[in-house]
Amino acid sequence: MASGQSFAQSVEQEPALPPLAPSPKELPHKEQAPKEESPKEESKDGPATSTAPKGGKDLTVRSEEDRVKMLAELFVRLKSETEEEDAVLIAEEVWAVFLQSGSASVDYLLHRGIAAQNRGDNKLARRMYDHVLRLQPNYAEGWSRSGRLAADEEDLNRAVSDTTQALILEPRHFYALWTLGNILETLERPDDAFEVYEEANKIYPTHKQIKERVERLKESAKGKAL
Repeated sequence: MASGQSFAQSVEQEPALPPLAPSPKELPHKEQAPKEESPKEESKDGPATSTAPKGGKDLTVRSEEDRVKMLAELFVRLKSETEEEDAVLIAEEVWAVFLQSGSASVDYLLHRGIAAQNRGDNKLARRMYDHVLRLQPNYAEGWSRSGRLAADEEDLNRAVSDTTQALILEPRHFYALWTLGNILETLERPDDAFEVYEEANKIYPTHKQIKERVERLKESAKGKAL
C-alpha cells in the first residue's frame, strides 16, 4: 500500500472488501436468550438455537454429529448447484448452521455483535465478538466475524489472523475465504488472493463476486506473463 494512503482510501478503489453477510432479522427465541452480563454461566453444551431459513426447513443443530452431517450434505449440494438463485437458498441454510454455536449465550452475543456491526457500532461489535471468542475459541463463525470486523477497524494483521483461524476450524467457510482473498488483494498479494478465491469458487461455484475475482486475477496473471 502506498505511503500515506489509508486503508479506507485503498478499498474505495479496486477491489472493495466484500459486504457483510446479512444478519438474521431477529434473534430466534429472543425472550429466552441469556443476558449479556452473565455469559460465563452458560456451558458450551447449552441448548441449540432453532434456525429455519426460507422454506421452513428445520436446521436446528442438536449435536456435533448433526452439524457435521448437515454441513456435509449442504456443501455437496452447493458445489453441484448450477442455478444461482437455488444456490443462494442453499447458502442460507449453510449460514443457519454456521450461526449456531451450541451455546445460547454465545449465539446471543454473536447476534448482538452482528447487529451492532451492521449499524456501524464497531466498538460494541468488537466487545461482543471478543466475548464469543473467549467463551468458545473453537467456533469458526466467531473468528470469521471477528476477522471481518478487524478489516473494518483497519487492523489487517488481526483480520488475516482471525480469518485464517476461522478457516483452520472450517476450511469450507466460503465467506471467510472471500474476505481473506480481498484482504490479500489489499495487501498487494494477488497471487495468494487468487488461490484463496479459487478455493472459494470450488466450494460455491455460482457466487458471482467470487467468480469475478477469480477471472479478473487469472486474466491479470496472463497479462503479466505475456
